[in-house]
Amino acid sequence: MSGQGTPVLDRFLSGIADLLKTRDGAQLQDFLQIEPPLSDVYHQMAGELQRHYPNGSAKEEDLLRICDGLVPRTKGGSSWTAFPTFMKLYFSFLRDMNVENLLETYNLLKALLNQCVLALGDGQFGVIVLPTVLYLSKVLAKLAMGLDRRPDLIAHLLRIEGQSSQDDSVEKVTLVEKSANVVREAFIKCLTDRSVGTPGIQGKPGGKRIGIYLMANLCLKLLFQCGKLRNAEQMFASISAQSPPLKHFPASQRVTYLYYLGRYLFSNNLFFPAQTALQAAYDQCHHQALAQKRIILTYLIPCNIIMGRFPSAQLLQKPESQGLAEKFLPICRLIVRGDYIAFRDHLSENSPSTEWFARKGILLALRNRCEILAWRSLVRKVFIHGGFHGDPQGQGQRGPPPVLYLTKLEIAVRWLQSQHASSEAGAFTQSGLSTDAQAGHNHAGSQLVSKPPDSDFAGLHNVIFEETGVDQAIVAKFEDYLAPGGCFDSAGQWHNNLQGNLVDGPPHVDYGQYELDPYAHRNDAAVIPGSGKPTEMMRELESILASLLTQGLMRGYLTHRNPRFAIPGARLRGALPTGFPNVWQTISTREGEDDSVPGWVQPPAPAVATSLGASAAAGGRVVNLSGARPVGVQ
Repeated sequence: MSGQGTPVLDRFLSGIADLLKTRDGAQLQDFLQIEPPLSDVYHQMAGELQRHYPNGSAKEEDLLRICDGLVPRTKGGSSWTAFPTFMKLYFSFLRDMNVENLLETYNLLKALLNQCVLALGDGQFGVIVLPTVLYLSKVLAKLAMGLDRRPDLIAHLLRIEGQSSQDDSVEKVTLVEKSANVVREAFIKCLTDRSVGTPGIQGKPGGKRIGIYLMANLCLKLLFQCGKLRNAEQMFASISAQSPPLKHFPASQRVTYLYYLGRYLFSNNLFFPAQTALQAAYDQCHHQALAQKRIILTYLIPCNIIMGRFPSAQLLQKPESQGLAEKFLPICRLIVRGDYIAFRDHLSENSPSTEWFARKGILLALRNRCEILAWRSLVRKVFIHGGFHGDPQGQGQRGPPPVLYLTKLEIAVRWLQSQHASSEAGAFTQSGLSTDAQAGHNHAGSQLVSKPPDSDFAGLHNVIFEETGVDQAIVAKFEDYLAPGGCFDSAGQWHNNLQGNLVDGPPHVDYGQYELDPYAHRNDAAVIPGSGKPTEMMRELESILASLLTQGLMRGYLTHRNPRFAIPGARLRGALPTGFPNVWQTISTREGEDDSVPGWVQPPAPAVATSLGASAAAGGRVVNLSGARPVGVQ
């Protein structure tokens, strides 16, 4: 077919032409191998290409004409012009591939895949190269992720091309992200195929649509690798609008897609739909695929913990759960114990336990979402031991509801802080003395969370302003605040301050007369007795309980004066079940009202048949008469 001196290339081209006539895409993919180690046939063919069609010579046009003869001809002539170009690039890749230059190999492979995706877009013959597109995409993804983990292998090549000296203010596109963009184009070609069957969510996979989730899964894998999950949002929206139901695809594709969908929803704090998708992936995963099931559990378990459902001993004893118990059980125990200080220390930056959670991308979700559960456990324990549970003798009579005085909760918190601040703190935390244990002695700011002082105000803590003068160094540092160019007076009139005077006068140390000053030094012992004012810690505890009530994790109401938490309606079920409902049941009941999962295409619900013949005759239309007025009423 090509001429003398290329017997291997001639046989190869003849085989490709036969496969195109029979539309055998799977066998075509077997022919078009590029990943080392290659068999001797491909090395012989590469030698023939180097001798007869060298790079940059006029013979390359002859190679393209030879490849053009591979495409089957129709009456109106073939319009599949992208395939001959793809085959020419394939032969060029075999001829020019240099495993010593990985960056050049990556660029050649990306160009080859780009052209194959263009060939995939043909409505008549494109489906033939679908297996080849998937194969090339996998090889490109493997190469890109390998280089992403070892950037030192191509750092010198990037410097030569000038890519590493780009402006730091411009976000750099990594090789993995570039690969994901190419694979996304193939995914779009598969999703929008209209050549076979009924398009949209009503149809079944056929033609190129059988590759929707194959390409989607590979693209999602690349996006998770490069940390560009935001780019996956449009993919899920397109799948929801145009993909056939997921149930029509093989189990391997379903499991992989639901795993990535669950991780995406988890990263966006949509924990209930994430739990639904991950649970379905775990249930449908093959029982012998222990590694895959363990990866799914790595995200399914924290998703359930956040919603108040802890892993059972039976689950943690399964082979796929090996090593997960030592990761998650300490968190569960700290939540049940209600020790919020130890919980923070366990997931703090300096804790040895956090590296694994951070690497998996679940540290912030556990740290930010589970602490409220620890507070709930602490409040519940204080209520059990120090709250009023109601009069057991007056069940049939009207009496006061169960109540917890929040001063007892404050005492429990201060006791917890003192225990961590003592020399035996190591019995409570792994990291020794906790900084949060000292928060109860803060003169300003939170009494529960210890935060370092703002560096902008670091010089103001111990400054003493004499009556005869002002520290000019402080004025120079904060002159835009203390001595601005102008200000408004109490009447709302603007006054220029050209002399640079202190607009509020010399600052004073004693701010005690200003009750709303958050940085005032107030002695709690002087404020509490006889004043009826809550301490600063009490205000924070009220806010925490208000958050628990708003989320439905506790039920009842708060009284601000003489702070209390009351549980009305506890006469039938009891104080604990009423005031502290099951967290998982509460969340699942609320979230389960809409059982749909964004990005998961389910078969459409069957139409509900009407029992009235008139409704059927009217086409099933429903008329809302709730706002209609009686006849004759104006």
